[in-house]
Amino acid sequence: MLITAMKNLYRELVKNLFKAPSPGAVDRSPLYAYVDRGALLPHKELLRLGTIYGGWIIPMNAGLSVDSTCYSAGAGEDISFDCALVERFQCRVRIIDPTPRAIQHFNNLENAVISGERFLVNNSTEDYYTIVPEYFRRLQFLPIGLADKDSELKFYLPKNPAHVSCSTVNLQKTKEFFTAKCLRLASVMLQQGDVSIDLLKMDIEGAEYAVIKDMVASKLLPRLLLIEFDEAHTPLDNNAGERIRQHIELLVRSGMRCVAVEGSNATFIKIS
Repeated sequence: MLITAMKNLYRELVKNLFKAPSPGAVDRSPLYAYVDRGALLPHKELLRLGTIYGGWIIPMNAGLSVDSTCYSAGAGEDISFDCALVERFQCRVRIIDPTPRAIQHFNNLENAVISGERFLVNNSTEDYYTIVPEYFRRLQFLPIGLADKDSELKFYLPKNPAHVSCSTVNLQKTKEFFTAKCLRLASVMLQQGDVSIDLLKMDIEGAEYAVIKDMVASKLLPRLLLIEFDEAHTPLDNNAGERIRQHIELLVRSGMRCVAVEGSNATFIKIS
């Protein structure tokens, strides 16, 4: 119930900020406690792509093009952001998620696109994908997990069976799990033949800390980095805030600047 309530709050927040902003509106993002507000870009310089639930913020001048390669870790049943990237910039997007329902959602969407049928986003009653076959071919689904090591890991299911996102750190402290192959970012890039990537989005249910450390150590930080800090809404313990702070500070020390926050999501750009 708490997770649902928080997500509903974020939905309302996004509506206020990006659909019908009002003068003096206050963003209640919990991440404001951990970022340099002076480094954030003004609203007019930001672009939001995707649905209210699955959308993300990038700089208006993102520098993405048909030659760009983007990675999107964590798909669930809403890949509206990934589709929007392709539709707007014609870039290549590699989607990373080992969750069976996420894989099925992608396959069902692919079939719908090929057959010309409308397909709902995330079991919505009003949000349909708009991507056409020409652009859909620029999406690639990799049924693996993103981690800080190449290994088979346990993915623990959420408490609510209606939800999709699974967690290797067991954010919701459940017992049921499935196992899946996971790779480091460096390994995925090597496998795909990518020397560098322009954008990485991570919505990986608590595994973001380990991947951040691995990216920094490997010097593989992308130009644009989008992260959901899941402990902002589902803390493992009382030290959640400190963990968020430490990893944001690590990114800043490594040459990243936080330019936008929304709910538990943060957008960084590489400045050095």
